[in-house]
Amino acid sequence: MLKTAGGVSEPGEHAPAPDELRRQLRAILASPAFHGSKRSQQFLEYVCEKALHGEASSLKERTIAVEVFGRPPESDLGEDTIVRVSAREVRKRLTQYYQSPEGATAEVRIDLPSGAYAPGFHFAAPPAVVVPSLQAVAPTRRRLPRWTGAVLLAAVAAISAAVWLTAPNPNERAFRRFWAPVLTSQSPLLVAMAHPIVYHPSNRAIRMSEEGLPPLDVPAQRAIQVPAEKLNGSDLVPVFNQYVGFGDMVVATEVSTMLAGRGKGYRLRLASSVEFEDLRKAPALLVGAITNRWTMELQQSWRFRFLHLPGTKTVIADTAPGHETSQWSVPAKDDGSTLNDYLLVCRIHSHQTGGVILVGAGLKQFGTEAAGRLLADADQLGPILRKLPAGWESQNLQLVLHARVIGNTPAQPEVVAMQVW
Repeated sequence: MLKTAGGVSEPGEHAPAPDELRRQLRAILASPAFHGSKRSQQFLEYVCEKALHGEASSLKERTIAVEVFGRPPESDLGEDTIVRVSAREVRKRLTQYYQSPEGATAEVRIDLPSGAYAPGFHFAAPPAVVVPSLQAVAPTRRRLPRWTGAVLLAAVAAISAAVWLTAPNPNERAFRRFWAPVLTSQSPLLVAMAHPIVYHPSNRAIRMSEEGLPPLDVPAQRAIQVPAEKLNGSDLVPVFNQYVGFGDMVVATEVSTMLAGRGKGYRLRLASSVEFEDLRKAPALLVGAITNRWTMELQQSWRFRFLHLPGTKTVIADTAPGHETSQWSVPAKDDGSTLNDYLLVCRIHSHQTGGVILVGAGLKQFGTEAAGRLLADADQLGPILRKLPAGWESQNLQLVLHARVIGNTPAQPEVVAMQVW
């Protein structure tokens, strides 16, 4: 395999031409593996163009934070991990792309070596040539017992599962064992999305807000500006089952991309349209907290639960005897912004449904977004799982995590409480 690092050819090696690399880059950015993540697209395009212009040595964490993600030069990169998290996402998505039918046939390869931000460019290795045996095998007409095929299939499945659960990377190995009940299930994963109620302004409120303003030539959003005393309850029109939050969308995108890269199917539904029969004996991922009917319904026997307290406060509460006063909450402004968020990640073998239930949800959208990235990233979830008590692979587990929010982007979350049983 001929390989270059950071777009610079090694002596005596033939590297892909810049035009070939740019064509491959465009194909990668337009692929399903990258289509759902603008952040990953921006990161990969930036580092590739820098390398192609001979500036691979300038690809440092702070430079990328400033030029790609708009962070101030004085940012504390020990706290703001957006570059490191984005690099891991790009590596994961590149792997998924080259495992897809489109990427598997690509002659030119782009990768992002672990621990570096300069991409590698190389040609794909030629396929191995299999030389058929010249030894003739005499045909036989002996019929095998009917049960032989079933036994062979079972043996192949058992061997495949053993190989799949054994990975050289310990983070990847732990990650696979977390997802094993889903990925080895015969049923696709049901992703049940939160179904928030969104309030539209009435036509009357819109007309009052636009009085005296110039008409809009093109469709656009304009904030409603009407004195409070002129509005009444009828000016807030509830809209059901038409919207999802950004954090919820990130969970669905990240997890579905991860599943597609591993050859697993999924179904995406609003939780409001999911019936209990849909959950029976099938794996399900519940996205969202109090806006997801099934999260609130199925959590009643769990130790860590979402509670909506009088007023507008939502908390994650520890319901274990002697721990009832342990609660995690976040102060939030009226516009929904906050500097911190807490999230709950669960994998539970439910006695109610007979299948495995996963949960990824935050108190705010930022925690839900962090949950989605954690659930789909072996390098984030793996180190957490490796610290759990022995035997966790076959048990139920709940993780309460905290994530700082920097510029409306959640940092990598840290565990503050857990339960394995």
